[in-house]
Amino acid sequence: MSDMNWNPKAKEIFDKVISNLPQFHRTIAEKLVKESAEEIAKAKGLNSVEEKELVEAFFKEIPPAFKEMMKRLFTKLNIDYDKYGVS
Repeated sequence: MSDMNWNPKAKEIFDKVISNLPQFHRTIAEKLVKESAEEIAKAKGLNSVEEKELVEAFFKEIPPAFKEMMKRLFTKLNIDYDKYGVS
């Protein structure tokens, strides 16, 4: 990753979600979401990326056309994105 620490659960979710994305989107999503999650965590004064910041980053970076797919993927992976108030 980078100089930002990642909560092990957040890292596990990140890896799971990225591995379930279509190959075409995987590399760019991995870079954008990772950077975004770290920026969100830093802006909140955190020294590690937690599950909440990761979920926020996915919804911030995923194009609108893919949001429903993202929600289905989170649901399939038992990730409760609703509790973070993102959509």
